[in-house]
Amino acid sequence: MQKALITALFSTLTLGSHAVSFSDDKPVKVTAALSTDDVAIYRAVLQKYVSKESANLNISLNTYPLKPDSPMSGLSAPDCLKGIQLQNLSTVSHSFHVLPADILPGPGMKLVDPKKQAKIVKSNDPSKTIGKNKSVGTAVEDAFASGLFSMSEIAFDKDHRFGVVSYSFWCGSLCGNGSTLVFEKVDGVWKNATRPCGGWVS
Repeated sequence: MQKALITALFSTLTLGSHAVSFSDDKPVKVTAALSTDDVAIYRAVLQKYVSKESANLNISLNTYPLKPDSPMSGLSAPDCLKGIQLQNLSTVSHSFHVLPADILPGPGMKLVDPKKQAKIVKSNDPSKTIGKNKSVGTAVEDAFASGLFSMSEIAFDKDHRFGVVSYSFWCGSLCGNGSTLVFEKVDGVWKNATRPCGGWVS
């Protein structure tokens, strides 16, 4: 199952910057600027994923569609969206944004071209580099350093009280992880609602 999920993720990342999708549909590029809520949630995802602001992370310049029927989204989990009616799911499941630099919360993070970074990830895949003058530890360390972190479009409910977003970190054919997070706006601040939407690790 994990290998299938990684394969699915790899196939979406290598389609190019205008086709990061889990289906044959070509997503539409949204040219409107991200809202302040979008930016706040993306920053919150990154801050949750890394332990410190100085951490290095290669972040895909483009978001990918949030597909409710994808096995990687976790949106079908029984309690993931309990009591939440997402208003723009049909739109975000067929669109993507080009991310601005202001979503980056730390100096070690950078936006990268996903197609170019995918080639780097492939060349540093531990399954290929282990045994080629690289120890297991070095191979894994190099893979993590060149890994690609990607975030989906964000789906909101009508009142913008809840926002749902998926992320994935891909560092090789059997190297990666991902999850879906539900954020709740509390006193003007987006906080992780810790909903059980599942995740994957390989």
